[in-house]
Amino acid sequence: MRIDRQPRWARAFGYAAAVLSGIIMGLSWVVFKIALNSEELGPADLNWLNMIGLAIIIWPVYLLRHRRNLFPRDMPYGWLLLFAIFAATLFYLRNVGVDLCGATTAAIVSRVEAAFVFILSYIVLHQSVTGIGWVGSAVLVAGALRTIGVGSANIIFAPAGVIALVVAALFIAFNAVIIKLKFNRVPNEMVILASATVQTVVFSIAVPTLVGVEGTRAALGNARLIGVVVLGSGCIATNLFLYYYAMKRVPMWAARMLALIALPAAVTGDYFVLGEPISVNAIQGMLLVMAGAVLVVQSGRTTRTGGADGSVAAAD
Repeated sequence: MRIDRQPRWARAFGYAAAVLSGIIMGLSWVVFKIALNSEELGPADLNWLNMIGLAIIIWPVYLLRHRRNLFPRDMPYGWLLLFAIFAATLFYLRNVGVDLCGATTAAIVSRVEAAFVFILSYIVLHQSVTGIGWVGSAVLVAGALRTIGVGSANIIFAPAGVIALVVAALFIAFNAVIIKLKFNRVPNEMVILASATVQTVVFSIAVPTLVGVEGTRAALGNARLIGVVVLGSGCIATNLFLYYYAMKRVPMWAARMLALIALPAAVTGDYFVLGEPISVNAIQGMLLVMAGAVLVVQSGRTTRTGGADGSVAAAD
């Protein structure tokens, strides 16, 4: 069934899942900040532990739900592997960008993902965007940039870091296209399982080799920090389930635009959990993001999608 022929309730659930995914993604950044504020863990250590935690969560879920036919022959296993490798690569490149450029610059540069998503939506998926959709997307991007303080924040331009962030954004868009074209009939648990397993293997090699395990050993001796890591893995799992659910039911560009809700969600979480003050920029940005999100969801009533955007998964 094409996206534009789905029942209205199915599209409504898809948009709701996209919004919730963005909110949980933003709140997960607060959890990651708490973990990184400790002296034990660095970004690579945290990614490694989070992927191990995600694998521990998803394997039992997958085995229980698909115990009668664990690995069907008609699944696109090659694409699942490529998707997982892309995910591991973009995680690494994003960390490199944050390390070289800083969080503010990284958040700004990463918004180039929006351009990649729109380009691929037109060229590969043949998705059309209504006027309301264009306006809503522009307002969302403007709100996201305003939330992180564009116009008042210090911007650090490190060419290598910027390149890493741009390539990471491109890989995000590539993976979004893979989901739309190849994973319509793939259970969401299988997508998460492939990503978590491959990333666990990759980071299990990279971290001990390139970073060392001293920080990880210290973290495993801290019960509070273990709890934070477990919470982070749970946030990742929940976010991914919602995101993949949404990507199979709404246009790719809409799902990625609504992900920008993560920025004001993170700012709000910082305020209530970490006691960080909310700036005027952040308040203005959050209002813009909410307005843009309403417009993007509203545009879904009239958006039409070409055949490349495929069918809805029956496996969810």
